[in-house]
Amino acid sequence: MLLRRLCAAWVATLLAGSLILIASPSQAQETASRTVDLVEVRGLIDPPMAGYLQERLNAAEDDGVHALIIQLDTPGGLDIAMREIVQTITNSTVPVVVWIAPRGAQAASAGTFIAYAGHLTYAAQDTVLGAAVPVSLSSKLSPPLERKLTSNAAGYMRELARNRSRNVDWAQRAVVDAATIGATRAAEIDVVDGIASTLGDLLERLDSQEVEVTGSGPVVLETWDEEAQAPNVTVRFQGLGPIERLLHAVTSPELAFLLLLVGTFGLIFEIYNPGIGLAGILGAAALILGFYALSVLPTNWAGVLLLVAAVGLLVLDLHTGGLGVLTAGGFTALVVGALILFSGAPPALRLSLWAVAAAVALTALFFISVMTAALRVRLRRPITGEEAMVGRVGEAKTDIAPEGTVLSKGTLWRARTMETGIAAGSQVKVMATEGLVLLVEPLHEGEDQEAAPSVAAKEER
Repeated sequence: MLLRRLCAAWVATLLAGSLILIASPSQAQETASRTVDLVEVRGLIDPPMAGYLQERLNAAEDDGVHALIIQLDTPGGLDIAMREIVQTITNSTVPVVVWIAPRGAQAASAGTFIAYAGHLTYAAQDTVLGAAVPVSLSSKLSPPLERKLTSNAAGYMRELARNRSRNVDWAQRAVVDAATIGATRAAEIDVVDGIASTLGDLLERLDSQEVEVTGSGPVVLETWDEEAQAPNVTVRFQGLGPIERLLHAVTSPELAFLLLLVGTFGLIFEIYNPGIGLAGILGAAALILGFYALSVLPTNWAGVLLLVAAVGLLVLDLHTGGLGVLTAGGFTALVVGALILFSGAPPALRLSLWAVAAAVALTALFFISVMTAALRVRLRRPITGEEAMVGRVGEAKTDIAPEGTVLSKGTLWRARTMETGIAAGSQVKVMATEGLVLLVEPLHEGEDQEAAPSVAAKEER
């Protein structure tokens, strides 16, 4: 009887284990289908951000996530980068939710297009969107070309509004009239799908929403457990990688401008202090990043030329020995160049006045203090080492034919001469040095043999 009971218990355990194994794949599949990715988009809309979003959406499709949320807070950006993001969203096989958050955030300019492209769009309280003015890589556009770009952008926005069943009239005004709107009013007139100030609010409002994605029929979102009053999805928070974060950071107008100046200063300092040192390496790296940012931002290249002229004038003034007309011209060119560097771009892409003031202060400190001291050291005659021996008088301790030994200032030196030969005991004059070897010639009669020692005495004093 005991043996039968043990066998029955063993069989029951096997059956229970089999049921668990059979149920596990479906349970794992259900858990995987309830994963939601949250991607934060903060700052300017630029090519690094567009590439990052495309990479995240591709990964979400490969992982089969339930939905992807773009948490958006941007003052705008470049038209070309915005269109890449919109194209990626509209062709996504995963539902994409655009969430303008946190409170106080904005989806201005290019951000408005992205908000309209989302399958669903929600906004936190105290947020705004609008002023969807297209921005190109050229800071100055002719009026006809500007009208063409605006007309094209307006048509693009209207089409996005129709596809997402959003307010078409306001979409038109956002582009043509640079209209802006707050979150509450936007929800009332169907610019956004609703208000959600926290992630929990957003997941609750997304629950049971039906969206149509590319390549499949309608998808019903299941993100909230009504009984537990809690999300029933796992949220994966995504972030920029270190390279993407660096490239995205340097496209800030202020940082790009300062990188140009710092890079230029580093190379100038390296030129006046020869040798591949830290200043040269950092300067080259800063210039590379700065010019990358200029290639992305709507740059006025006349401003770049003025910055180059400013640095050139200040370098020339270093050699005049005073703060004169060249210095005044250099700082004038610096200020004017900074002010027009991103002229014609929207306010979000222009240099702030504090950045211009910081650049002037940094430039003054570098040229008036650092470079003046570096130039003084460079031009000062050395008083120690082999170079200090030039011009001194010594005594040949051995015959120099063509090499020998010279005693000067109590130190024996190897010496070489281009003469036919110098006898031991003769007075010689050091004409140059080659490493630790002195190049000498005989001190002829009539030469002031005390001249060089007197110079040495003065240097010692």
